[in-house]
Amino acid sequence: MISYDGGQLHVTLTRKTGLTKLARLLEAEAALGIHEEATVVYKCRKGALRQVMPVEALAEMVKREVETIKQLRLERAVKVGM
Repeated sequence: MISYDGGQLHVTLTRKTGLTKLARLLEAEAALGIHEEATVVYKCRKGALRQVMPVEALAEMVKREVETIKQLRLERAVKVGM
């Protein structure tokens, strides 16, 4: 989830975050260059972790995660098919 507050970019990541859509939004945000940094909140069952990082680095991190998930799904599909 991406939100804007007072000119700052806030990104909240949970287990159910749609990473593919988030990756596209962050890439567009990085290309526009409106915001240099984003406040990222990682929410999990045990609490939350807050971190400030560059938008470009966050976009790359989410993109890598999307690719990793795609690869894992393919590997699982191959295992099931065997």
